[in-house]
Amino acid sequence: SSVDVIYIASPPSTRSGIAVDSLKADKHVICEQPMAITLSQADEVIDAESKSSGRLFVALPQLYDPVNQEAARMIDADEIGFPYLVLSTYLENNFDRLSDWHDWMGTWDVGGGGILMHRGSEIIDLLIYLLGSVEAVSAVCTRFAVGALNKAEDSCLLEMEFTEEIAAQMVMTGAAKYSAWPNPYSGCALRLDIYGMDGAIQIINSEHRLLLSSKGTRLRQIDESEIKTDLPTDMYRNFIDCILQDGEPLVTSKQARDALRVILAGYKASQMKRRVEIMEHI
Repeated sequence: SSVDVIYIASPPSTRSGIAVDSLKADKHVICEQPMAITLSQADEVIDAESKSSGRLFVALPQLYDPVNQEAARMIDADEIGFPYLVLSTYLENNFDRLSDWHDWMGTWDVGGGGILMHRGSEIIDLLIYLLGSVEAVSAVCTRFAVGALNKAEDSCLLEMEFTEEIAAQMVMTGAAKYSAWPNPYSGCALRLDIYGMDGAIQIINSEHRLLLSSKGTRLRQIDESEIKTDLPTDMYRNFIDCILQDGEPLVTSKQARDALRVILAGYKASQMKRRVEIMEHI
C-alpha cells in the first residue's frame, strides 16, 4: 500500500499482465515500450486504466527530445514545404544478446519479436507525430546476422504509407557491431532525413544533431541551445507532473497502441510478403 508508482521494465510478453494487475490495485504505472505484444493485450491495459484511479504512462522518449519538437515545428511552419519522403535508420549493438539462445531478447514467445518489436514503437511514434497517420505498410524482417534459430529478426526494413501521401522508410538492426556514424559509434545510432518540396531536415545523434537545408539558404546547423519549446522535455518529470496535477502526458497510451498496430502490420506484411493496410485485422 506504500507503493504509489510501479515501473514495468520486464520482458515484453509480461508487461500487459503486470500493468493490468497494478492498475486494478489503483497504482500508477510507467511501462516500457512496447506495453504489450498484441492489440488485445494493449486494449486490456487501456481498459484497466479507464476503471482505475491509477494512471498509465508508456515510455516513448522521442517526442520529449527538443530536437524532434523543433523538427515538428519546422514542418508545421512550412519551412521545408510539403514533406513527401522520410528515411530513418536505427542501429543498435545487441549482437551478443541476440546470439544467446538463453536470452529472451529477440524471441517470439517472450520478446514478442526482434528489433521491430524491441525498438520500433518509439521511432514509429515519432514518425506519426511528424507526419500523421499510417495507412499501409510493407516490410522485410529477417535474421541476417544472428545464428540463434529461436530468435526473430535481427534486422528490419519497414515501408510506411501515410494518409497525406507521404512515404517513409525505416531501417533497423539490433546486430550492428560496427558503424561509420556517428563518430564515435557507441552501440546506438539514430538518423532521420526528412525531404520536403522546399527543403530538408536531418536529425542525427551526433554533435550537430539538427541540420536544415531550405530554399535559398545554405545548410544550417542548429544547436540545441537555440531551440525554444513550450513542450515538456523531461519524460519522467512529465509523468510525475501528470500524476500530481491530473494532467495529460505528451505521449498517451493510445499513441503507444497506434505504434504497436503498425509493428504488427509490419510483421504480417513480412510474413505474407505483401502490402498490408493498417485497418486490416491484425
